[in-house]
Amino acid sequence: MNDEFFKVSSGLKTLIGSELITDNFVAVFELVKNSFDAKATQVDILFENLHSNNSKIIISDNGKGMNYDDLINKWLFVAYSAKKDGTEDYSDYRAEIKFKNNYAGAKGVGRFSCDRLGRYLNLISIKDEPKAKVENLNIDWKEFEVDQNNEFINIPVKHITLKSIPEEITHGTILEISGFNTSEWGRENLLKLKDKLSKLIRPDLNRSNKERKFNITLNVPDELEKDRKIIEKAAFKEDDEREGYIYRETLNGNIQNIIFDELDIRTTKIEANISEDGKVITTKIIDRNNFIYEIKEQNSFDLLKDVSITLYFLNQSAKSIFKRRVGTDAVSFGNLFVYKNGFRINPYGDRGDDSFGIDNRALQGYARFIGLRTIIGQIDIQGKNQELRETTSRAGGFVRTIAFSQLANLENGFLVKTLRRLEKFVSEVIRWGLSDDVVESLNNDENKQNLIKLISNIYDDKSLIAVDYNKNLVDIFEQREEQSARKLVRSFKRLAAETNDLQLSKDAEKIEKDLNTALKAKESAERETQKEREEKNKVKQELEQQTSETLFARAVVGSDAKELLSVQHHINRHSAQHISLLLDKLIDAINKDAPKEKLLDFVNQAILANKKVITLSRFVTKANFDTMTDKIKTDLVKFINEYSINVYLEYKRSATNDPNIKINTFVPTGLEFELTFQPIEIVIILDNLLNNAFKAKAQSVSLFWEKSKDSEVILRVIDDGKVKIPDSNLEKIFEFRFSTTNGSGLGLYHTKQTIERMGGTIAVNNKLEKGTEFLLKFKR
Repeated sequence: MNDEFFKVSSGLKTLIGSELITDNFVAVFELVKNSFDAKATQVDILFENLHSNNSKIIISDNGKGMNYDDLINKWLFVAYSAKKDGTEDYSDYRAEIKFKNNYAGAKGVGRFSCDRLGRYLNLISIKDEPKAKVENLNIDWKEFEVDQNNEFINIPVKHITLKSIPEEITHGTILEISGFNTSEWGRENLLKLKDKLSKLIRPDLNRSNKERKFNITLNVPDELEKDRKIIEKAAFKEDDEREGYIYRETLNGNIQNIIFDELDIRTTKIEANISEDGKVITTKIIDRNNFIYEIKEQNSFDLLKDVSITLYFLNQSAKSIFKRRVGTDAVSFGNLFVYKNGFRINPYGDRGDDSFGIDNRALQGYARFIGLRTIIGQIDIQGKNQELRETTSRAGGFVRTIAFSQLANLENGFLVKTLRRLEKFVSEVIRWGLSDDVVESLNNDENKQNLIKLISNIYDDKSLIAVDYNKNLVDIFEQREEQSARKLVRSFKRLAAETNDLQLSKDAEKIEKDLNTALKAKESAERETQKEREEKNKVKQELEQQTSETLFARAVVGSDAKELLSVQHHINRHSAQHISLLLDKLIDAINKDAPKEKLLDFVNQAILANKKVITLSRFVTKANFDTMTDKIKTDLVKFINEYSINVYLEYKRSATNDPNIKINTFVPTGLEFELTFQPIEIVIILDNLLNNAFKAKAQSVSLFWEKSKDSEVILRVIDDGKVKIPDSNLEKIFEFRFSTTNGSGLGLYHTKQTIERMGGTIAVNNKLEKGTEFLLKFKR
């Protein structure tokens, strides 16, 4: 039996080079990671002479460099990695602890990224050793493509030893790449490269004193003039926007990724770390720079060690800070990035990437589960963690191993466990909710109660080792939730007994004593102050009632006989006579076979007159102005708000026997709009819009006021009705006699006529997720 051997075609170069490395950006990443693995602290990326035939990409580092033996037995040894087999030299880096033996890459193919970037490679390297020589390789990658029948190992690579080095460096490596299409590196793509490089290195890696510092600099001399103009333009930006704008729009300078630092101030952060030995998970929550709690528990993920997750909940304030500082919104920037030994794993974190299924999970639990639009963060993997390994194709993420499932499984993985803790704090304690940005104080009583419940439930976990929490926030004296407080005391006692923690036992006794004292004091105080509170509420209600009784009274105990007689006289003499006259004209027109349009016009006028009678009878006894006058001059905002709350809402609740329907008003501070108008016309406009809203099964209508300019005010009437206006009907709803119900089809027609007669406009918006919006503009 003879032994036979594989032969390797020269075509292997293309497979592991330009075809395996998916794009130019990934190629640059691989070469930067190689510099990091060579113990460099500085990498310079230079795009030289981009607008000439002598263009080059030069990537240089101050790493430990290579001698002739390294070049022959390591760099030119395809798919061999000294990092992986543990033979890499560490003698010069004994002071480094965290990154010792850990690498950004360890497959032995990253060097073929040079093939992706350009045809020619000129490699110069000098090793950090005494009497080091300057070694030089020259490669034409096209020579490997001439004939695939040639074996890979038979294609020569030119080597020489240089007498001097062209750069003033004592050690390190220079990769000079040429023979590429310069159109691939226009300013837009260079800006993309800078953006992607910003996310390539872990945010703290280029500035933390705890880790080895690592800095990347991008130099594009041909673009310096454009950068200068961007910087000049930035002078007109706000101070807190200027830095992010300059960094994002310019090319030259250091690569940075520092945004997470500032997010701590305005939002909630959770950190979960699996210890280096894999035995303990430590989870900490910090809210707006306030420490909330920290727990230590046994690690149930046996294949995960030295892994941490940091997540930030993006409330509106955090999103605003992010956009000002970075120059783009958080959604466009990315979401959950993954770093292994300091370098990013693609495609995790890219916009639209849902490799972990977080958005898909959020769709199944709206307003309960956090989606990628409301978080940003990172997963850090340190050490070898060989079961969490990157695919050979550098944009494929991790190989789907059992360890990856323990990290990313949506049912019980480490990530979703951390996410659930963040969700519970956000939704149950500070009650930001997952779909809005209403900030709740941590110091109010209800939130303290919710925090007590949360910590009590944590103490019930049998895998718990230790808990610490902010004693200033969990103030037992102010709790009304006795059951949760008692539960917390029981949990303290149990854990103290199991862990033999004397301090925790003392804390439990103190809390129990303080709780009993506080409850007794509270009961006594409540008895003594009950009457005082009732009197205070009564005065408050009377004051509110007096304040609102201006244009319209809130309630009418009895109707003044003289006023009612006046109303009756007005209705009989004016409105009733007018309706009677219109009906006579209608009959006469019918007898004369008048056109349909003329008949409908008389009907329209009669209906409008009748509406005035109905409306007038509803509010006349509440009006604190002369209802018989033709016009009044007053604040339109105040008039509409008071009519809606004090008249229409009371009437509607009584007519429908539904006390739960609501009308809310929102007015910017100091907004007034004095106008001369006919009260009856404004009331009819409101009646038509509000009636339509409640016909559409709305439970709530909101009136939002905006000041457009001194001579114009805008009113947005927004309801939460269940019945939407079809798009096909939008152009018709203001037409004469158009109706999709059993109505007359005149309500919105009258509304439009009336407001346009006053010089204003009305429009409709049915693109809301729920309900309908009418936009009214009033002018003077």
